[in-house]
Amino acid sequence: MTDRKSTRSGQAILESLLVIALICLIFFGLLQVAQLYAAQAVLTYSAAAGARARAVGFNRFMTHKVVRVAAIPVAGALLNPRVMRGGGGATFWGSASPDAAWRVAFRSGEPYSPQYEIERSRIPLFLGTRWWSEMDPVLEYERWPDLHWNDTMAGDFLIRVRTRQDVPLVFPFARAFYAGDRVTMRSGEAEENHYITREAHARLYLEE
Repeated sequence: MTDRKSTRSGQAILESLLVIALICLIFFGLLQVAQLYAAQAVLTYSAAAGARARAVGFNRFMTHKVVRVAAIPVAGALLNPRVMRGGGGATFWGSASPDAAWRVAFRSGEPYSPQYEIERSRIPLFLGTRWWSEMDPVLEYERWPDLHWNDTMAGDFLIRVRTRQDVPLVFPFARAFYAGDRVTMRSGEAEENHYITREAHARLYLEE
């Protein structure tokens, strides 16, 4: 009787572990899919911002900056400028331990992020840069080099912009659903080949 009870107990534990592993696999898979859909939404917004910038007459340099700023939520860690945190260490905000980050964020009773404060002050400076070499010293993110965009004219008064980025898979067991460590995500409107289309108003503004 004792041997039978031990066998049943061991079998029950093994079955429970298999069920828990399967649930974790599905749970992390759903989280990863949600992250990719969120990235696609940000890239679609970024393409829309770029299309609007081109539609009102901004040149490609200015549009490039607009697209990058609009894609900050999927840009990864802030590389430049560095964010100072409490304790005297000059470290990246993202390198702080979770408990330390939360303590800093709520130290004054209101949500606070040193990175947000720096971004809010640096984004206007970034948009105001005049040369390509000035951009990275003002504001730079880990995944900005992976962000690509292009624009085309669709007729005489239509601007089409699309964005693309390789998004890393960050959740456990992602390789169970995807072959690689990254997934290439594009802006929305698949029926339009991932382009966002806007009516070009710049020519109307420039008419005499």
